[in-house]
Amino acid sequence: MKKIFVPTDFSKISENALHYACQLAMKTECEIFLINIQSLPANDDASMAVELIKSIEQMAKERLNNIVEDIKSKYKGIKISQHFSFGIPSITIKEYLETSNFAYVVMGTRGTTGADRFLFGSVAESVSKHSPCPVIIIEGEHKFENINKIAVPVDIKYKFNELHNVVRKIVDFAKIFDAEVNWFYINTGKTVIEPIHFILEDGKKINIEIFKAETVEKGITKYCKNNDIELLIIIKRNYGLVEQLFHRNIFGEILQHQLLPIMVVHYQ
Repeated sequence: MKKIFVPTDFSKISENALHYACQLAMKTECEIFLINIQSLPANDDASMAVELIKSIEQMAKERLNNIVEDIKSKYKGIKISQHFSFGIPSITIKEYLETSNFAYVVMGTRGTTGADRFLFGSVAESVSKHSPCPVIIIEGEHKFENINKIAVPVDIKYKFNELHNVVRKIVDFAKIFDAEVNWFYINTGKTVIEPIHFILEDGKKINIEIFKAETVEKGITKYCKNNDIELLIIIKRNYGLVEQLFHRNIFGEILQHQLLPIMVVHYQ
């Protein structure tokens, strides 16, 4: 059975992300892999350190037990397993994702000021950059709704013949929800660009809408708002539009104004 990797720090934000993941799991017939990762405490007294470690682990496992029982009572028939580990969250998560075959990662973020802290130079950024599977980032207390409209910003500099696999994954994901996928390019220049398209290997035509805006981030935010988008999917590459998204405060802009879940997928 496919699994959804859900890290928790027992905060309200991660609790909300877990509920989002559970509803996604019910739709996709996946099992929830719930994990809490704690940093090892620093203590010069070895005997005290051992006792402290035992106490931290015991308390974490008790909280995980309570969460799992609550989830099972709310989502009848859901498959969920609980896990605990000591380590550095970004590194430990990376190790789990590299050694197991997960379908998705679902994580929470704290919005506005917290978005920078959580997404840049920290756990979610690291996971989004290196995860072999799609990562869904949930802002604050955003609730899961049936996904009807998905938006995917693209860069016309893409070599679209290299993107067939990831495009197919996005199309297949949308089919689960019978969702419409809007592909669009943000034109920040003065040159008029005509709508373009590319053809998948199976002959399916993907049309790309041209959307005029002052900046990429404002364009994405406005496009999502104008079109009632419920999920934004970003294709992670090492150049062009998406590289800008990871090196400038665009995620924070979108999360602050849209309360919109973001899925990050790699082009391979």
